[in-house]
Amino acid sequence: MTDQQPAGPAQPSLATALRGGRKRAPRRRDADAPSVWRRLVPGRDALVDLVFALVLGSIALLGMRTGFLGVEWVVAAWSGLVLGLLVGHVAGTLRWMALTTFAVLVAVYFLLGGPLAVRDNLVAGFVPTGQTFVDLATWAVTGWKKWLTLLPPVDARGPVLALPWLAGLLGGATTLGFARRWANVPLTAVAPLALLAASIALGTTQPAALLVQGVGFAAVLVAWLVVRAHRTRPPVQNGAGRGVRFATAGVLAVVALVAGTFAGPLLPGTSAAATREVVRERLVPPFDVSQFASPLPGYRQYTEPNDAKLYDEVVLRVSGLPAGTPVRFATLDRYDGLVWGAADRTADGTPFQQVGSRIAPSGADGREVDVDVTVPDGGYSGVWLPTVGDPTRIEFSGPRARDLADALWLNTATDTAVVQAGLLGGDTYRMSALVPPAPATTLPEDLDVRTGASTAVDTDFLDAKIDALTSRADGGPWSKLRAFATAMRTEGTYTDGGTPNSFEKVYLPGHAVSRLTRFAGSSKLAGNDEQYAATLALVGQRLGIPSRVVMGGIPQAGGEVRGKDVHAWVEVQLDDGTWFPMGYQSFVPSRDKTPSEQQLKTEEQKVGAQVPPPAGVSPPSVLQGPDQAQNATDVTKRKKNPFDVTAWPLWLQILAAVVALLLLAALYVGVLRLLKARRRRRHASLGPVPGRAAWVWRDLVAESRSLGVPVPRGVTRREQAHDIDAAVALRSAPESAPGEPAAYAVADDLVPVSAVAASVDAVVFGPGEGDPEATTALHAQAEAARTTMRSGLSRWARLRSDADPRPLWVQRERTAPRPRWWRRLRLPSLPRRRGGQDPTPA
Repeated sequence: MTDQQPAGPAQPSLATALRGGRKRAPRRRDADAPSVWRRLVPGRDALVDLVFALVLGSIALLGMRTGFLGVEWVVAAWSGLVLGLLVGHVAGTLRWMALTTFAVLVAVYFLLGGPLAVRDNLVAGFVPTGQTFVDLATWAVTGWKKWLTLLPPVDARGPVLALPWLAGLLGGATTLGFARRWANVPLTAVAPLALLAASIALGTTQPAALLVQGVGFAAVLVAWLVVRAHRTRPPVQNGAGRGVRFATAGVLAVVALVAGTFAGPLLPGTSAAATREVVRERLVPPFDVSQFASPLPGYRQYTEPNDAKLYDEVVLRVSGLPAGTPVRFATLDRYDGLVWGAADRTADGTPFQQVGSRIAPSGADGREVDVDVTVPDGGYSGVWLPTVGDPTRIEFSGPRARDLADALWLNTATDTAVVQAGLLGGDTYRMSALVPPAPATTLPEDLDVRTGASTAVDTDFLDAKIDALTSRADGGPWSKLRAFATAMRTEGTYTDGGTPNSFEKVYLPGHAVSRLTRFAGSSKLAGNDEQYAATLALVGQRLGIPSRVVMGGIPQAGGEVRGKDVHAWVEVQLDDGTWFPMGYQSFVPSRDKTPSEQQLKTEEQKVGAQVPPPAGVSPPSVLQGPDQAQNATDVTKRKKNPFDVTAWPLWLQILAAVVALLLLAALYVGVLRLLKARRRRRHASLGPVPGRAAWVWRDLVAESRSLGVPVPRGVTRREQAHDIDAAVALRSAPESAPGEPAAYAVADDLVPVSAVAASVDAVVFGPGEGDPEATTALHAQAEAARTTMRSGLSRWARLRSDADPRPLWVQRERTAPRPRWWRRLRLPSLPRRRGGQDPTPA
C-alpha cells in the first residue's frame, strides 16, 4: 500500500495514556496547495458578492431608523454588518462548521461590542469591562422586548446599541456566509429577506424608507440573483439564446408593470387609512401604573393645617420656566368610583412606555425651554415625576441618576412621567420641553369641545346639581360646563378640614362616589381643589365632554413651588384633539370663603351628621409607598422561592446560564453520537446484503468528511480510500528533512480505510446475494477504520466531528451535479400506440 512500512508503535505508558496519548504530530500541508492567507484574498466573484451583500444589508437595516434617535445606531449597525461580512467570507472560504462560525461571532460580539456599540464602562475608552459584557449579554437576550416596549424613537446611547450591533453582525454573516458556501440561487435571498422582514416587523408604524426598502431592495436582490445564476450556467450556454432571454425579460417586465398598475391598489396596506401592523403595536408594555397610589387623595398634605406641614415649605425649585406656566405632577384620566387615577392606556390607546434621556417630540406646538428641577430635603416625594409642557429630554444628575433614568416611564398623550425608584430630597434633573402659552384665568364663552364621552361609573347623583346650576345656560355642553364652573367658584365655599377641634373636621378628604354624593348634595358646596376638580371633571363627562383631572403646582416668581402653590385643575378635549386647561381659579372658591357653622347645622338637619372614619382606616395618599398602596392587607411576609431565577443575583443568573448552555451542548453532542452509531448499526443490519455493504461505505465517507478530509466524488471506492488513508497518514507522519519527500504510512496495528473499501467491493460485486454475517464483520471493520481516522486528530477536531449532524442526512452518493428542480419534473403521458391501434379500450 505504501513504499515504507515502519514498525508498529510501542504501547504507551500509563502516564502517557492519562495525558491523552502520544503527542500529536503537526499536521502537514500539501506544498502545492495555496496558503490560508492567499485563499482568504477575495477574487472577483467574492468581491461582487461582498458588495451586493453590503448594499442589501444596509438597506435592510435602514428599517431601524424610526426606532432610534440619533446617528449612533448607524455606526453600531454598519460596524456589525462589515464585521459580519468578514466572518461570513472567512467561514465560507475555509468551510467552517456552523458551530465554529457561531463561536467566532460570539467572540466578536462581546470583544468589539463595547468600543463599537455600547461605549459604556470602558477602560481607556476601548477595553471592555465586566459590566460591558453583562450589558451585551443581557440586551442580546431580553433587550429586544425592552426595545419594543420603549417609546420610539429610543435614545441611541448606551446598552440599547447592542441591538443594531447584533442585527448587523448576524445579518452580514448569514447573508455572505450562505452565498459563499452554497451556489443555490434561491437560497441566497433567504438571509437578506429575513433581515429586511425583521427590521420592518420590529420597526414602528412610520415607514423608514418605502422607496428604498421596496423598489431599491428588490432591484439589488434581483440583480444579485441574476449574477449568481449566470455563474452557475454551463459555459457552453453562455451567449446562446441571448435574444430569447431578452425577449422573455421584456415580456415579464410588461406583465409585472400591468399587474402592479391594476392589482397594486388592491393589496393590503396601500390605502392611506390602513394601519401599519408591527410587533410593538401588539406588545403590552410590562408596566401597571395602577400599582402606584394616585396623588389626588393626598392633596391635603399641601394644605393647612396638616401633619405634613408643607403649606409654607418649598416642595420644588424650578428655574428656566416662563411665568405662569404650571408644573404637572400627574394627569388623572380614569375614575373608578374611588379615585381619579392614571390609566395604563388613554382613550386613544397610548400606553406608558419606558423612555431614555432623549424623547422625540409628539408634534405639539410651543416654546422650547430648558428647565432645571431640584427636590429639596423634606419637599416633594413620590413616583410621579413633575414635568412641564411636552418633554423632549430628561437627564437626571446626582448619586441616584442611574437608578432614576433606568426606570423612567412616560405617557406622551398625558405628558405624565413615572420613576419607579421615586423622587427623594436632593434629586435634580434637567428637562427640555415645548411649553404652550400660560393658561388663561378666565373661561371663554365659546369653545369647540369634543363630545361623546362617558364614564364607567354611575354619576346620576350629579344630575340634580347640574340642572340647578346650569338652568340659565344657553348653548351646548361647553356653555353648561362653563356655567357649572362659575357657579362652583361664586356660590361654593372652601375648606381643608380645619383643625381637629374645629367644626370643619367633618368635611372629609377623598373624592369617592360617597364623598362626592355628599359634596354635590349639599345646598352650599364645601371642599378644596380635590373635591371641586374631581366633581367638575365628572360633570364634564356627564355632559359628554372628555375631561380629566391634573394635579401640579404654579411656581412663584423666584421659581419656588410651595405647598400652597399646589393645585388641581381640569382639562377638556377640543375637536382638534388638544386639551384645554380650566385653571383652578375658574372653579375653586377663594380660601376666604369658608363654610359657616350654621350652614353645617342646616346640612345635618337635612342629611344627618357626617361621622369621620375610624383612625385605622385612612384614604390612600402619596404618603403611602407602592407596597403599602398595593399590599395594605398583606400582613404576612412572603417567603422567597429559591427556585425563582429572577430573585437570584445577577452573577448567579449569568453563571447558571453559562452552565445551562454547557450542559445543553454536552447533551447535544451525546445525543448526536448515539444517533450516528444507531444509524450505522441499522444500515449494516437491514436490507439486502449488497445494500448494507454500500451503506457501510457511505457512512464511513460521511464520517471522513465531518473530520475535515476532502473525499472526491465520482470516483471508485478504492480511489476514495486512497485519499482518506493518505490524509490520515500525513497527519501522523514525522517531520521530514527539507527537500526530501514525505514518507507516510498507516501503522500496522491500525485498520486502513482501503481495507474496508476492498471488503465492500467484495461483498457488492461478489456472487449471489451475499452472506449477512459478512456485513456484521464489515461493520466492525468500518468502526475500526473510523477509530484509525480519529486517532491522529486533536480533541477539538474530534469534538467538531461529533457535533456535525451532516452524517445523519446522507442519502446516497451523487456522482454528478444535481439537475435543476424544473428538469426533474415529469409530466404524465399516455401509453404509446402499438400497431397503429388506439390503446384506449372501446
